[in-house]
Amino acid sequence: MKNGQAIRVETSMPRALELEEIPGIVNDFRQAIANAREAGFDLVELHSAHGYLLHQFLSPSSNHRTDQYGGSVENRARLVLEVVDAGD
Repeated sequence: MKNGQAIRVETSMPRALELEEIPGIVNDFRQAIANAREAGFDLVELHSAHGYLLHQFLSPSSNHRTDQYGGSVENRARLVLEVVDAGD
């Protein structure tokens, strides 16, 4: 809402990430963690629920991938674990 009036925001249709895009996502998390540390934070919480990106990878309801990021729970957790490792 803007000034009490509803506004329309143009969006794009959701799509699966290409395999080549995933390292960039991990790097974005790495940079965010580094920024938080530089700002003096003691820890960072990775929100992996409520439909956010990491949850979409974890959930068998939303993750229909057939590559190393889909299928088994180990594969679906791969992105989250890569992000955790990136923060070390």
